[in-house]
Amino acid sequence: MIFIMGCISSKLNEKVEFIDSQNTQTKFQTEFRYADGRRFHNLENAGYPLPNDDEESDRLHLQHFLIRYIWQSNFSSPIDHILSSQGSKILDIGCGAGSWSFDMATTYPSIEVVGLDISSHQPTYIKPKNFSFIKANVLEGIPFEDNTFDFVFQRYLVFGYPKEKWPFIMNEIVRVLKPGGFLELCEPSTVYDAGPVTQYLFKAAQGIINQKGGDPNIYRMLEKYVQNQGQLKNIKREVKRCYHGEKSNNIKLSKVAITDIISLYESLKPSLMKHLQISDTKLGKLIKNSEKELFDFDSFYYMVRVYATKFVDNNN
Repeated sequence: MIFIMGCISSKLNEKVEFIDSQNTQTKFQTEFRYADGRRFHNLENAGYPLPNDDEESDRLHLQHFLIRYIWQSNFSSPIDHILSSQGSKILDIGCGAGSWSFDMATTYPSIEVVGLDISSHQPTYIKPKNFSFIKANVLEGIPFEDNTFDFVFQRYLVFGYPKEKWPFIMNEIVRVLKPGGFLELCEPSTVYDAGPVTQYLFKAAQGIINQKGGDPNIYRMLEKYVQNQGQLKNIKREVKRCYHGEKSNNIKLSKVAITDIISLYESLKPSLMKHLQISDTKLGKLIKNSEKELFDFDSFYYMVRVYATKFVDNNN
């Protein structure tokens, strides 16, 4: 009898596992779509045009270390007191592959780092113990109570938000930020001193952002959004340049910066082909020409960081 019950239990478990596997596969198929061999988000309220796959994770990791090298830091906010305090909580909005979150969690093991994104594609085998991931769409609100975090960080979401949503995003960030806590935003500009092909491709990328209701020049607006929010003070703005030629004074750095741009083109390939109405072969040739131009013209773009602290209400 025990043997029979064991067999039945085993069969039931197999059936449940099969159903769970089918449900997971169906959910996976509806959550993502595929184009040109790349995996993309397929959520109704997420117009993000960049992929969600291993290749994109590699690009984001490379980009993280490029940004960190140029700034010689992971942040500009004066938060040493927060990072040295046991149990401080940090939120990384749009954490992507988890590069910044993992770096911070590893460097400051006494703090708690929370990464938030519309889907998870962080490596699990090297995940720090003090990192946790929350799956959520910020456009629908940040799923945390008021005054939860000591520091909120957000970087390179120029492709992520419609222009009209930025005030809502700012209000949500400040809502979950503790009084006396800091927020920091970082966005890139378009490419300057660019050759004709590079200008053509970046104009197309800007067109893609505009079509989705975004603002390709959001880096110019960060300070204004922070000022207009109304609950922030000590607002600071810092700017760096990322060169792709000799002005970087580091040829290896220039090559990494160029690789980052080329990888971005590759990630945007389905959208670029559709926007420009050209073939894969034609786009490939343009990308190759732009790769040469970036170095020859010593093209550059700005990285802008804006940070501020939340007012402390002394009446409470």
